[in-house]
Amino acid sequence: MKIVTHLDQIPKIEGSIALTIGVYDGVHIGHQHLFKEMQKHTRKEGTRVILTFSDHPTTLFTPDKPTPLILSLEHRLHLLKTFDFDLAIVLPFNQKLAALSYDTFLQNLHTKLPFTHLVLGSDARLGKDRAGTPEAIRELGKILKFSAEYLPKETYHKEPISSGRIRKCLMQGDLKKVKKMLGRPYALRVPFKQPIRENEIQYRLDYNLDDLCILPSAVYAVDIGKIPAIAFYRSMEEVTGHTRLFLTLYFEQKLPETSHLTLNFISYLHNELDPELQEPTTLLENLNPQLHLS
Repeated sequence: MKIVTHLDQIPKIEGSIALTIGVYDGVHIGHQHLFKEMQKHTRKEGTRVILTFSDHPTTLFTPDKPTPLILSLEHRLHLLKTFDFDLAIVLPFNQKLAALSYDTFLQNLHTKLPFTHLVLGSDARLGKDRAGTPEAIRELGKILKFSAEYLPKETYHKEPISSGRIRKCLMQGDLKKVKKMLGRPYALRVPFKQPIRENEIQYRLDYNLDDLCILPSAVYAVDIGKIPAIAFYRSMEEVTGHTRLFLTLYFEQKLPETSHLTLNFISYLHNELDPELQEPTTLLENLNPQLHLS
């Protein structure tokens, strides 16, 4: 997947082009369904393109209360690669972009990228004041020669799956519901760094992360790839509306060097303020055997 950060960087593409536009925070199963549906418009020779944003629109519209992200940008792009996109256009959501009408935005984009199919979620509204309704977009498509398809939301327990619903479940610590709606365990993707050797059998990693949706402060069972670990997770929301989390991981196997680590959250263990808090070594011994390598 080629990644560009400006419309002028878009390479020349011929033939059928399927495009989708959105933040797609979480890359949940509703997003995944939409991505798979795009394939019917491109088949073997077409090109699949996603236009997404490097930051959430609320960082511009409500900077005192920005929406915390489920995924970092790097994590989001890492997951998008698995859906066979040929090109990702990553733009900052800034004042200049927000001021564009839907027709000016799409006309400018179509000049650089002559897409033939636009595939969006049913609640997508484009352009200034969200004036780009499905009816307006389809009328513009008649002029620019593209079709517009709006897909209904996927549901879980008869309620639509959305990034907002997943954020709410994360803040409640409901990892089981989050896993159902993401189609995978909740995870953090962090840069690799050399672990600290605590003793003969135990390693430690420390991370400070900002502006991500936070779980309740607690101790969690996680795995790093297939290596079992425990996470002492402390989260806080600052008066500015931004979030911070402090993460300390303990594990007993050496990690293979790589660019990033994926930390899969498996289950809640106990409140970190529990007066009977166990030592990390004891917690590791008591982890569910299924987390351990055979």
